[in-house]
Amino acid sequence: MLQSLRRVEFIPAPSPDTPDCFVSFAGPHAPTLVTIHGISRNAAEMATRFALHAAFEEVNIITPLFERSHFGKYQLMQTRKAQKTNSGQALFNLLQHFEAQGEIGAGKVMLFGFSGGAQMAHRLAMLYPERVSRLCAASAGWYLLPDRDLPYPYGLGEGCPVAVTDGFLDVPTTVLVGSRDTRIDASVRQDPVIVQKQGRHRRQRADTWVRLMTDQALARNQAPNVKLVTLENVSHDFGLCVREANLLDHAAAALLL
Repeated sequence: MLQSLRRVEFIPAPSPDTPDCFVSFAGPHAPTLVTIHGISRNAAEMATRFALHAAFEEVNIITPLFERSHFGKYQLMQTRKAQKTNSGQALFNLLQHFEAQGEIGAGKVMLFGFSGGAQMAHRLAMLYPERVSRLCAASAGWYLLPDRDLPYPYGLGEGCPVAVTDGFLDVPTTVLVGSRDTRIDASVRQDPVIVQKQGRHRRQRADTWVRLMTDQALARNQAPNVKLVTLENVSHDFGLCVREANLLDHAAAALLL
């Protein structure tokens, strides 16, 4: 895939209740893609790789930087004691700012996330489906299950920050995971409830979530709107998945009509 020549710009947080971000704007009439980094917080790399990919040349790209000191639990969209705004609301505030500035148009956005970013991205799509047009979640550590008997953040039950409708089943969703993403280390949570309900490693958990989402749709007589794509011969590394498994090509296929 040929590269575009777009410039990526760092923009400091425009207000205390928004994150810093890296952006590449294509104009207010272009669709908007939000890409969300993992715990390595490689926001600059992610924004640059998407901006340089020719398929996204006419797409606004916004990559928030969720600093650990202010958004420590950004994947779960939960706040710390000294934190007033969770990462989800901070992202919506940032989008509203760019809408007001005339940089992007109003309306739904596409979401991409890798690892911890995929955790946040799929939770956003499930909790706020009215804000999301399409979702691509790559290599999430674990998932918010479509189960109202499980407390949040494991499921949609007690503690869930919003009253969830079934609208999340309508969001076209692609889950990406490496065929070798089976390593269990300190970054792969092993809470008993996660292991019991989802499996021990990322590849198992991706398969489980897609199956459960499919079952939920079928139980409501809906056509499933979720699919799983396996990235062959790669494990858990964003750059490696881009270089050796065409991750951005898969993201383009999932997100762009």
